[in-house]
Amino acid sequence: MTNQFKSLDEWLDWQQDLHPKNIDFKIERIKSVYNKLNIKKIAKKTIIIAGTNGKGSTVAILESLLHESKFKVGSFTSPHILRYNERIKISKQQIDDESLIDAFKVIDTARGNTTLTYFEFATLAAFYIFSKQNLDFALLEVGLGGRLDATNIIDSDLSIITSIGIDHTEFLGSTIDSIANEKAGVMRPFCYSIFAGANPPATLLSTAQSNNISFIFGHNHFSHNIYNNYWEWRGMHGTQLKLPLMPLTGDFQYNHASAALQAIEIIDKNILKYESFLTVGLKNVSLMGRYQKCSKHPEIITDVAHNEDSAIKLFDNLNREDKKKTYAVIGLLNDKDAYSLIRPLAPIIEKWFIGTVDSERGMNSSEIKERVISLIGDDKIDCFENMNSAFEAAYSTLYLNDRLIIYGSFYTVSEFMNYQKHTEKKILNE
Repeated sequence: MTNQFKSLDEWLDWQQDLHPKNIDFKIERIKSVYNKLNIKKIAKKTIIIAGTNGKGSTVAILESLLHESKFKVGSFTSPHILRYNERIKISKQQIDDESLIDAFKVIDTARGNTTLTYFEFATLAAFYIFSKQNLDFALLEVGLGGRLDATNIIDSDLSIITSIGIDHTEFLGSTIDSIANEKAGVMRPFCYSIFAGANPPATLLSTAQSNNISFIFGHNHFSHNIYNNYWEWRGMHGTQLKLPLMPLTGDFQYNHASAALQAIEIIDKNILKYESFLTVGLKNVSLMGRYQKCSKHPEIITDVAHNEDSAIKLFDNLNREDKKKTYAVIGLLNDKDAYSLIRPLAPIIEKWFIGTVDSERGMNSSEIKERVISLIGDDKIDCFENMNSAFEAAYSTLYLNDRLIIYGSFYTVSEFMNYQKHTEKKILNE
């Protein structure tokens, strides 16, 4: 037992090495520990959110809408960017260290000789903390896949699948059908499941049909239109709303908002009667590292885009803005397809600064270069042993009217934010 740990950092360092595999899809292990915690219910209503991209955005939108509608909401998301505490929020506030440590002590005692992954510890901590809070809603973001994800031990009241794309092929398979099958695992018989997009894979439709699941999707059962200063939403039960634009960049974010509103209409249509609450909720949506502008002169944008679909969306966002000389810093994990992540942005990037992410899962910068040199050429690539060196080199290149994109993984964005926090940088090339 490890109850002698005093600080959150000590607990987290220990958890990193507790289980032999960082990712281990054996859901029975976490179920057994969960049952020993004697948790009766984590919230009055639970919504689980799966998908290749857009999970975090959907949770953030739902969280803000429900919070401003005067409900007590808990959210569990991953990974974090700056602080572990970001993963668990109550009423939009990050959980404190003491609550996490208390939860870890209880879980450690309950697990006995059962080892848990870092993510499983986090998931159980969220469930334990939620169970003590008398929550109206718990929002659970799937970590990876869905069917065998630790979050999926809870029978949710409603599920949302944001999108299906190629990612994590080592664990989920290399086809849309195989990946969709894993995401479909969060669906529950006799419950609603929402697909945020317009064209759900056939696997989702067949799974729903064979398991008595009420499956609905965008532009069919519910829809939205975006205008210059507002957007309109129409729900499957007849609700029509005129709403303010969100601070999140990209039209695709309205697929997520539309699905969130549809989830609310299904759970309690009366919530949508109070448009003033919804307006405040949409205006107050915030999410780190999703096309986040960290500086204006030069323009510095961070984005956690880490697969081809999200890289395409990043390019689309950039393409809508004023044309500027644009540079990129990228760092990747070793299970990613470097070529497909760099290809969408290649036409607009003057120079690539490739770093090695500070993680045992980080892909070496020289390997990234090897995979993409045929696409962008040697003269446009500089490689570095770590991300900070890549950031330094990029800064030294920038003029005030230039733009820098930092993307490739949560780790990359996290390292930049810490770099920016601890380093005061000024652009001298005026």
